Amino acid sequence: MTTEEWAEFEEHFDKRKVELGGCARPYGTGCQHEHACIRCPMLNINPKMLSRLAEIEDDLLGRRERAEREAWLSEIDGIDLTLSFLRQKRSETERLARLPPAGPTMITLEPPPPRAS
Repeated sequence: MTTEEWAEFEEHFDKRKVELGGCARPYGTGCQHEHACIRCPMLNINPKMLSRLAEIEDDLLGRRERAEREAWLSEIDGIDLTLSFLRQKRSETERLARLPPAGPTMITLEPPPPRAS
């Protein structure tokens, strides 16, 4: 591997770091969601960012109230969709944060049983 190839590889992983956590998209792929991270299934929320997620939710709720006052129906639909994804991600992050850390796993393979004749 050349120095240039290695730098490109490292750059990919540096670019996967986002405000709320990390993007799990495969190496060599770009962001196909135009950085709409809350809606993206590849975003893994860092549990330390749950308070930021709450701030984003509060902002979205404020924007939704304005959209209702202005009768911006399409905007309301978009905000509701984003709120749905946000709440799913928060729930999943809270669930994962309660799990004990995984330690090393030893995998052993048993020989196959003898075949019956």
